[in-house]
Amino acid sequence: MQFNWKAAMNGYTQKDWRDFVFFSANVQHLLGIHQLDIQQNLHRAAINFSRRQAETDATKFQFESKTYWISPERAQFILSFHFGYYRAVPAFLVQRGYKLCIPVAKEVMLQQSQHYAALLGDRWQKQVILLEAEDPYLFFKLRQQMDLGYHIFCYLDGGVSAAKDFRTQKLSEIPFLNGSIKIKHGILHMAFLLQKNITVLIAKVAAENEPIVICELSHWFENWFPSAMQFTDYFSRIIYEDFEEALLEYPEAWEAWFYLHKTMLPSSNEANWSATNRIISFRNKEKQLLFDKFTYLSYLLP
Repeated sequence: MQFNWKAAMNGYTQKDWRDFVFFSANVQHLLGIHQLDIQQNLHRAAINFSRRQAETDATKFQFESKTYWISPERAQFILSFHFGYYRAVPAFLVQRGYKLCIPVAKEVMLQQSQHYAALLGDRWQKQVILLEAEDPYLFFKLRQQMDLGYHIFCYLDGGVSAAKDFRTQKLSEIPFLNGSIKIKHGILHMAFLLQKNITVLIAKVAAENEPIVICELSHWFENWFPSAMQFTDYFSRIIYEDFEEALLEYPEAWEAWFYLHKTMLPSSNEANWSATNRIISFRNKEKQLLFDKFTYLSYLLP
């Protein structure tokens, strides 16, 4: 007997069900999971991990380092994903004396300032510089800070705040897992223009009371590409291919499942979708909508 979404939605609040519907579409595109009950189990696991990650005290992280390419004295681009205990990556770096310059959305600038003040105390402003990601002169400011010895740190998969201007951004589509996603090349393009090394780090999922392992996912230090376009297209694919392995081991540990439809708009082969696992319904502002998980389009029901 097929699991019925009409029965399943009764166990959720209106908002929680709406959030689940978009989560369901995201994992259906990229993981190829069509069974609603399995999607629900993954959704619950992702919520539980997200809470555990958020409640972990960043000032008390213990680390096992598996990084070999990063010199504190040689400024480079250090990139990561909202995966695992992702707040541990910048915490690991600043605790070891690295100076970081971090582009962040204007709306979370205060929150990030408070986070690093709690992590580093009075010395945080000497070790961490936050720049508005929306600044049209961001490239020149990043170059200036790198000349002063600051590493550029950012998350490749954006975040909730990155969703605001998604439709106006220039994006490139790359294959990922069972489908494809749309990504920004901006930070890789900057690294190419500045001729700086790139290292991608992730914080692996650790058992309770075990140290968090910070390890390299990818590294790039020789630039033999003739153009920025060729470099960013090639290296972005390599980064996401490397990320797939970690993600498939712990799919619940990727926070972006909750907002991929706003930031990366997943897609996949329509031939793999049937009407029974494609159409679902939810309420929004007292209106009942029919939702197509393949296209992310919703239709008002009479």
